[in-house]
Amino acid sequence: MRVRKAVIPVAGLGTRFLPYTKAIPKEMLPIIDLPAIHFIVQEAIDSGIESILFITSKEKYSIEDYFDRNFYLEYFLNKNKNYAALNELKRIPENVNIFSVRQKEAMGLGHAILHAADFIGAEPFAVFLPDDLIFSKVPVMKKMIEIYGKLGRGVVAVEKVEKAKISSYGIIKPKPAGSRIYDILDMAEKPALKDAFSNLGIVGRYVLPSKIFDYIRETKAGAKGEIQLTDALKAMMRNEGLCAHEFEGVRCDTGDKFEYILAILKYASMQKGLKQKLKKAIKKIF
Repeated sequence: MRVRKAVIPVAGLGTRFLPYTKAIPKEMLPIIDLPAIHFIVQEAIDSGIESILFITSKEKYSIEDYFDRNFYLEYFLNKNKNYAALNELKRIPENVNIFSVRQKEAMGLGHAILHAADFIGAEPFAVFLPDDLIFSKVPVMKKMIEIYGKLGRGVVAVEKVEKAKISSYGIIKPKPAGSRIYDILDMAEKPALKDAFSNLGIVGRYVLPSKIFDYIRETKAGAKGEIQLTDALKAMMRNEGLCAHEFEGVRCDTGDKFEYILAILKYASMQKGLKQKLKKAIKKIF
């Protein structure tokens, strides 16, 4: 069955970017001239996704507004013959159906994903965590969907993690199953370095069968009252199998201030005329 739908949880508070995120969702942080969420939605579209569900909260209306048309603004720009600005608006993706549902209480990623059960139905689906921007020649999710189609099992994205950061990731126990593909034999959430199975950490891309919802429903809340997706994935791994794709590309965690700056620099380096100016300017700063 083709993967046509995606789920993007955007209900987080973005406390690491206060005071900015007191009024503006962290997903709307600008990467030069585009909000971070723009890159996530564009990757979904480029991967063949037709419909997207945002798991949102009442403070996040500007995300939905961004992907909606502003007819008054278009009329104003057209009336004043500001065609350059009109062309900039055309960069906003329109060839995808956008839906949203509110997560009234933050109770973990598993709880957020469970809000998509009715929207997904019995289909496999993609999950994008919006903090993770991945710059790659081929969309990471497109490759993951291809792997899901071949193997018929859930797929998570992984990358090699520095030793100092292993305790911040879900770490897999891998068994090679193809080029940059692994069967997952076990996984641990944020293990100490001495207890880690490998240095392959799970990052914010998943392709999952609809059976995951049953596993989430059976998952008990942890110490903080949160239902974690990792716990449900681990149960599904034992019964259904689960694999990992070590993607090619540069990932930036825009929920981290340093990596947010890196995302801006990476995107700037891809812009015609900016790369050389950027190199010279950085030398002046440092």
